[in-house]
Amino acid sequence: MKAILLRILQVVVTVGVLVWVFHDRQMRANLPVLLRRADARWLTLGIAFAGAGELANIFRWQIFLRMQKVKVPLARTAMVFMIGVFFSLFLLGVIGGDVMRAAYLCSDQDDKKRGVIMSVIVDRLIGMLVMVPFAFIIVLFRYRWFQKTSAASAMFWFLVVFMIVMTLFFAFAIVITRLGLADQLPAWVKRRESLMRTIKACGLFGRSGRDFLIAYILSVPVLFGMFVAFYCAGRAFSAHVSLMDIFSIMPIVTIVTSLPISVSGIGVREQLFKNLLGDLTGTPAEVAVLISLAGFLSYVCWSLVGAVIWLVSKPARGK
Repeated sequence: MKAILLRILQVVVTVGVLVWVFHDRQMRANLPVLLRRADARWLTLGIAFAGAGELANIFRWQIFLRMQKVKVPLARTAMVFMIGVFFSLFLLGVIGGDVMRAAYLCSDQDDKKRGVIMSVIVDRLIGMLVMVPFAFIIVLFRYRWFQKTSAASAMFWFLVVFMIVMTLFFAFAIVITRLGLADQLPAWVKRRESLMRTIKACGLFGRSGRDFLIAYILSVPVLFGMFVAFYCAGRAFSAHVSLMDIFSIMPIVTIVTSLPISVSGIGVREQLFKNLLGDLTGTPAEVAVLISLAGFLSYVCWSLVGAVIWLVSKPARGK
């Protein structure tokens, strides 16, 4: 019942925000004109960058599976990963996709379920390990830029608080894991089992230094491939937005849209682009919205590949 209510709430929020985003009649009238003028070459390049990020993520997950001594052919890893990308569109965002990844591989690895689940958690967490230092660089060098309006400043401080919390969590998790206290959480702690798994996953960082370093390096294209896809969308619609501008707002957009408040962040993402690019770069509302939609669609294109794999793969037929 909770899951059903959450989905209903997400749909309501998504529809409500979309109505608000597109309520301006003049903006709606300008959209078809901009779409006709869009540069398909930049849109195609954005899809390619998004795909490069997904490819790097497949290799990164393969490394974490190997670290957990889970033997899976690379082709199978790629198939399951892309199925997860597809399901992340409508199953509580990236978390839903991660659940599907774990479920599919666990069905193959009855004796390695714990390793599969741990690999998925670590794969998700390492992305944040790249995001945190990058976001702090943005905080240091673009502080004044974000202070142009109160709304942009509020989102800036949201980013600061989030990064501080994540840094403290990583430090806490690594310390108590090294001290052997990861299993000593009080029974009254909410979602104790899930939290213990996450803490133990943090404790894996730093082990097998070579593999971890390679995984960390692969996290760069995983994260920034999607960021560049949104920049390409901006170029496709001739927006006066620099690569640094896009990279500066994307940590905020990524974090907010990862929260299960709307379906795949639809609507919320467009409103964020509309506000942030409008306030900070003077980008017209209709252009900002199209940048958001085109960047998201570059991800959807690859999720459709996952949909095809899901339809034709053995698990889809009831393995």
